[in-house]
Amino acid sequence: MGVKSSHHSLRDTLLDQYWELKLNPQIYADFFSELNEFQIKIIGSEIACMINDVSHQAIVDESFLCLPEIGLNINFDEIGSCILKLKQADTCRLHLIFTSKKRNEQMQIEFAFNEEISLKTLSKHLLKTQDCIPSAAQLKTKRRAVCTKCKERRDETRANISSNRLYHIISFACFLDQEIWITYNNEMISFTKSFPPNKESSPDGIISLANSDCVIALDIAEVFNTISHESCFEGEASTVVNCYNSHGENLFNLIQQNTELYDMCSLDKNEGCH
Repeated sequence: MGVKSSHHSLRDTLLDQYWELKLNPQIYADFFSELNEFQIKIIGSEIACMINDVSHQAIVDESFLCLPEIGLNINFDEIGSCILKLKQADTCRLHLIFTSKKRNEQMQIEFAFNEEISLKTLSKHLLKTQDCIPSAAQLKTKRRAVCTKCKERRDETRANISSNRLYHIISFACFLDQEIWITYNNEMISFTKSFPPNKESSPDGIISLANSDCVIALDIAEVFNTISHESCFEGEASTVVNCYNSHGENLFNLIQQNTELYDMCSLDKNEGCH
């Protein structure tokens, strides 16, 4: 009875509070290893990814926490805050939210309230409680300004996704009927995931790929340039397509283990997105 009572008491406390937790990769390695199931949502300005997992392996390597079975790495040197809160729509679920120092990346781990061992692990590392979500835990939604020409190109992709060169690269990769790898390497989060060669296009320039445990959405309207090259990936001759925003920053890379995709990309020597 006492355990049930403390369980309800904890839920009542979390209903009105945000718990700010200590930032130490070993804490969260213990947390992940004790979870039975969880869902990870990764949000960036040009990419969103949802991963369902029952993995238990977590490795700490200096400031990094690695989840090798799902190809995910978290750099704790780049985390600005970690908040625990109840999920608004379902108080049987909790959200553990990591936000980068620059507030341009966020990772949400959703897990069940009845994961008592994992919850107990986190409660030992409470830094302070907050009545409202602190600004350090709020993702910046305002994009950097782009020039008039780039804005026109972005708007064109939003209106007609096939006007963007990357759309045709991904379409051809699907036609080749080999799995497509996406690598994302930002300051807080990096991951590598493979997907079957099936894409879904949505309004506003979004392309989605899905496998049995993960869905990824790529905002190709933010891709203004692609550079392809041949490389060796997992022992196979492969095509790597690096995708860049209007400021020349690498957003993500697309990899397929063949050179036919590179031949297709090379047909346009300018290699820019139109």
